[in-house]
Amino acid sequence: MSPVWGLLLLLLLFLAGMPVTYALGFSAIFMMRFSTGMKWMTIGQQMVFGLNSFTILAVPLFLLAGKLMNKCGVTDRLFKFARAVIGWMPGGLGHVNVLASFIFAGMSGTAIADASGLGLIEIKAMKDAGYDKDFSCAVTAASSTLGPIIPPSMPLVVYGTISGTSIGALFIAGVVPGIIMALTMMGLVFAYAFIKKYPRDKMSKREVLHAGKQGILPCLAPVIILLGIYTGLFTPTESAAVVVVYSAILGILVYKEIGFKELVEVLKETVADAIGICILISAATLFGNVLVKAMIPQTVMEFIVNSISSKYVFLIVLNLALLVVGMFMETVSAITILTPIILPVAVAFGINPVHLGIMMVLNLMIGVISPPFGVVLFAINRVGEISFGRLVKALIPWFVILIVSLLIITLVPATCTWLPSTMGLGGL
Repeated sequence: MSPVWGLLLLLLLFLAGMPVTYALGFSAIFMMRFSTGMKWMTIGQQMVFGLNSFTILAVPLFLLAGKLMNKCGVTDRLFKFARAVIGWMPGGLGHVNVLASFIFAGMSGTAIADASGLGLIEIKAMKDAGYDKDFSCAVTAASSTLGPIIPPSMPLVVYGTISGTSIGALFIAGVVPGIIMALTMMGLVFAYAFIKKYPRDKMSKREVLHAGKQGILPCLAPVIILLGIYTGLFTPTESAAVVVVYSAILGILVYKEIGFKELVEVLKETVADAIGICILISAATLFGNVLVKAMIPQTVMEFIVNSISSKYVFLIVLNLALLVVGMFMETVSAITILTPIILPVAVAFGINPVHLGIMMVLNLMIGVISPPFGVVLFAINRVGEISFGRLVKALIPWFVILIVSLLIITLVPATCTWLPSTMGLGGL
């Protein structure tokens, strides 16, 4: 039986609303039985093998670090620090929103943590300062997409694990694209400030010094990660453990906002979130191995290479496809399913796996703020008390800005590869 029936079964299970993990597992078993001749006894072995990886430890560790930072009041301190640094510019709090998300991205690694954690503080401060609700909610949603691009990044850890790409190289590769995205967003904030006469946010010298003192310690977390990886002092996974210890010290000893009860709650939340991600990765590993055995990636690669002769045409088609996928599918699920299929084709066109990883994640991040199922839309809809349709309309200029950033990163691979290669990291 053709393995195509297995892919059709996967699609039907998705449409029926079955959780992604179960849909992947059932489809893989179906193809094993009817298309590949693989032995049943290998199912458990392959699923466990998908999790038997040192790099996978980074997933729960970065989740724990982000939750600890949220719990110990870092979000409020970061926002005040960003106000002190950049609030004096026209449209001050809009720029503060982007900068705070840029810094917080170096701790949480996820868009939803940014939107839910910083979002409430940012939107309230902007409303109180006279910014209209549409702009406040839109800039908060758009800036949250920086989370998985700036290191550390949960989606990049998953991509690196599945593709075999250096996670250290992926982390460093996200720095320049993250800066490009932040600068284009700030350019749009300037335009809004000019058109709508948004105010500057001025602080006294005493307030600036106090905010700087409060914000400097949290800002060291991403610095620890990048310097540790660059100097070879520790691996990306070890850097996650270091940041967990650092976050715990801040919350328990420095700010004294985390006690035993809060710590237990954070650990429970982390375990619950990490279990879901890890089970998904194990099912995706089984599914990916079955796909390879069924020759699906090889068949897709041959078809695309024979149909599309230009690397740049392939990149445009890939971006369009990923943008559509991002509208309907959760980021980690999309990466686990699509990476085994897309990677061989991209490599055949001479696309660096590190460049591909950043592109994939950015495309899918645009999806998290896109209707109909963008998770960040629902988060901002709740914390910003704004209707879904009104938020989507307000986001239209931000979609344009993000697409421009995506095109720059797609057509200029050096935006992703230059920094890691300069640092001599693997994967390039």
